[in-house]
Order: sequence, then structure tokens, then C-alpha cells
Amino acid sequence: MKKKSNIYNLILTIIAFLIPIILYSKLPYAIPCQFSMSTGTVTNYMNKPIGAFFLPLIMALIWIGMLYLPKIDPRKSHYAKFARSYGLILCLILTFFFVLQIIIILVSLGFNVPVNTIIPFALGILIIVIGNYMPKSKSNFFYGIKTPWTLSSETSWKKTHKLGRILFILTGLLICISSLFLSGSITYTVVLISIILSVIIVVIASYFFAKRA
Repeated sequence: MKKKSNIYNLILTIIAFLIPIILYSKLPYAIPCQFSMSTGTVTNYMNKPIGAFFLPLIMALIWIGMLYLPKIDPRKSHYAKFARSYGLILCLILTFFFVLQIIIILVSLGFNVPVNTIIPFALGILIIVIGNYMPKSKSNFFYGIKTPWTLSSETSWKKTHKLGRILFILTGLLICISSLFLSGSITYTVVLISIILSVIIVVIASYFFAKRA
């Protein structure tokens, strides 16, 4: 699984770099880098030399980081217990940024892309999958829900991630549904409120789980 995921991530990252290289002469000097979630219109730009390759660079950094940070984690032996789900999440995160790269290239070339629908929907899917695999993770310092209480209590880690699974799946579903059936401004509000509430709840819950352990 690790070999397959590394091959997938390598191919995806290379393609993300190749697309702007091949289309470089056709890309405008100003590359979109920020969109209004309410209207989907471009609100900020980067110069072409940076903007065209910004997300592929982010993909490469995320891939390298998630591959090598576990090697310096004081609890690095725990990663072997959830290596499959960790690899899957890494693939999905890179896929999410790859989708963003495709969107930016298409918008740069003048295509009408429903950004305020696609990006929240893709984000919702990402949150759902991450949430679904949360309980499989074991205590570590780089991945998962890390609070002083989850890191100091195995019971708090397990219970917090089980609760996080429910909250993240519900949050992701809510974001996906709102992106398909509600206006952009409402979707943006749903994204912010649902994520903030989920984070607040799991942080507070991790404290009480640790106290009752």
C-alpha cells in the first residue's frame, strides 16, 4: 500500500508541475490565487512565475513532510499501526490540492468554473474521509487531534477521535449538501461555523475524557 500510494503521489505531483509548464505561454501574467466563496469570482492574484507553480510546490512539501515527520516523532513506532489509513489520507490531501491546481489553471485560461461549488464540495469530501479514518490513528505528535489531554491520556486520545469521527463526517456532509443546494455566501458561513464548532467540541471533550480516565 505504501509503495502504491507513493507512486500515486509522485505521478500526481509531477502532473501538477507539468500542466503549467506545458501551458505556460498561454497563461496570463496574473494567476488567480484567491476566490470569493460567495460569488466564486477571483479576489487576488499572483505573478505567473509564482502562481503557476505555487500549489504543486505545496503538494511536494506536504508529501515530503508527511513522509518524513513520522521519522522524528517521539512516538514514531505508533505509525505502523495505522500506516494504511495515514497513506490514504495523504493521497486524498494531495488529490484535493491537485483539484485546486486544475481549477486555477482553467480559470486562468478563461474557463467558467463554478468555484464556489466545487471547492466546498471537495473540502467536504476531504473532511468526511479524514473523519472516517480518525479512530484508526494512534497517539502521536503530528497527526490527528492533538491537545494536551489527548497526548497525555490514551483514553482521551481514543474517545476524542471517536467523537471527532462523528463530528467530522457530519461537518463534511453538511458542507457538501450546502455547496450543492445553497448559495455561495451561505455555504461559506456553513463551512466556517461547522468547522469551528467541531474543533471547539473535540478540544473541550478531550479535556473531560482525560479527567474521567
